[in-house]
Amino acid sequence: MSHHQTSPSPDESPRPQEPNTNPDAPRPPGPRSERGKRRSRDNARRHGLTARLPDGAAEAALMQEFADRWTEQLGAETEAEEALIRGSALAYARLERCRTVEEATLSQASRDAVDRWEKKQRHAARRLAQNLPRDPMNTALDLEGTSFGCEWLSRHWVQLDAKLEQGITWDRDDMNRALLLLGYHPQKPGPDADADLRAHWHLVRVCSGAPGDPLPGQPTHPVPARADLRARIARELDRLDALRDRRWLEHDADQAAAVARLALIDTSKDGQLRQRYRREAFSEMLRGINQLMRLRVERSKDQDRQWHQAHPHLSRKRLADTPSTRPGFPNLAPAPAAPPTPAADPARPDPSPPPNSRNEPPPTAPEPQNDRHNPLKSNNLHYTTPDASFPDPRRTEPTPSASPTISSRPRSAGSPPDPSPIRGDHGPQRP
Repeated sequence: MSHHQTSPSPDESPRPQEPNTNPDAPRPPGPRSERGKRRSRDNARRHGLTARLPDGAAEAALMQEFADRWTEQLGAETEAEEALIRGSALAYARLERCRTVEEATLSQASRDAVDRWEKKQRHAARRLAQNLPRDPMNTALDLEGTSFGCEWLSRHWVQLDAKLEQGITWDRDDMNRALLLLGYHPQKPGPDADADLRAHWHLVRVCSGAPGDPLPGQPTHPVPARADLRARIARELDRLDALRDRRWLEHDADQAAAVARLALIDTSKDGQLRQRYRREAFSEMLRGINQLMRLRVERSKDQDRQWHQAHPHLSRKRLADTPSTRPGFPNLAPAPAAPPTPAADPARPDPSPPPNSRNEPPPTAPEPQNDRHNPLKSNNLHYTTPDASFPDPRRTEPTPSASPTISSRPRSAGSPPDPSPIRGDHGPQRP
C-alpha cells in the first residue's frame, strides 16, 4: 500500500496556522516595506490628540508656520526665549488640532442626533396613518398638521402617480388609498355629494377598470382619465409641499434646532478626554508664555541694576518735588517754579481779623490725636494712688484709733471678755 501526500485543491482554503506559544521562538520580523512600516506606526494610535510630533506633512507645515510667526512677532533676543516661543507655538498647534477634532466630532454628533429625531418623527407619522381606515377625515387633518405627516402623504401620492405614469391599472387597494389620502371613505359618493369628489371617484374608477355609470363632462376612456387624474395628483403634491414647508417653520424647525444644540454637549468618556487634552495644550501654551514674560522681566531688572551701578551719581540724586518715572531711568528734570506771591497793598486793609478780635471765637486747644495702632487707648483702666485725707465713704470697718485690737487693750484677771469679735471669727468668743 503506497502512501502519497495529496495537495489541497485551489478551491479549498489553507489551514490556519496555530499561534506559537513558545517564548524562545523567534518573533516575526514585521513589515519590511516603507508603506508597511508607515502603516504599522499607527497600530497603537487612537486619536492622535496627545502626539508631540505632527500628524502628516500638512500639520508639520502648520506648526512651523506658527513657530516662525510667533518668533517674528514676539522678537526673541536669546536662544532661551526662542525655545520658549517655539514650544508655546507647538502647544498652540496641538490646541488647534484638538479644537478641529472636537468641532468635527460635535458636528457629526449633532447631525446624527437630528437624523435620529427625524426618524422618530417619521415613525410617529406612520403610526398615525394607521388610523386612516377608521377615521380618514381626522387622521388626514392630523397628518397635515406636521411636516412629517405631509411628507408621508406626498410619498404615497408619488407611488400612485408612478403607476399612472407607466400606464398600469390601479387595483382595489390603490382606489381605496386614493380616497383615504384625501380624507374620504373608500365608498361611492351619493348623488348629492360634492362635485369634485364625484369627479375624483369617477376618474379613479375609470383608471382602475371598474364598472360604473358615466359622469357627464368626464372622460370615459382610461387614457384621458389617467391624464386628468395625474393633473389632480400634481396639484395635490404642490399643496402638500407648500404646507410641509409652512409646518416645518411653525413647529418642527425649533425642535430640530434644540436637538442639534443639545447634541453639542458631549458628556461621554471620549468627550471628557478631548476636553482634558485641549485644556492641557492650552495650559502648556500659557506656561511657555508666562515663562517668557518672567524671563524678560528678570532681564529688565538686571539691566536696570547694572545701569544704577554704572551711574551712581545719577541714580541716587533726585531733585525735590519731581514726579517719578519708570524704574531704571533717573528723573533729573527741574522742579516747576512756584507761582509768585502778590505784593501787599498798603491802602487796602487786611481782610483777615486780628487774633483778639471780638467777632472771632477764642482759639481752642487742639484735641489730642488718638493712637493709630491702639484707638481704644483712652478707655484703658488707669491706677491712681488713693489720698489719705479723703476717707472712703463706702468703708464700714472701724478705724484703728476708734477700735483698738485685743493685743493693745489692757485686761485684768477678773474683767469680762471683750464682746467685739476677733477679726476673722464669725461669732463671740467663749469665756
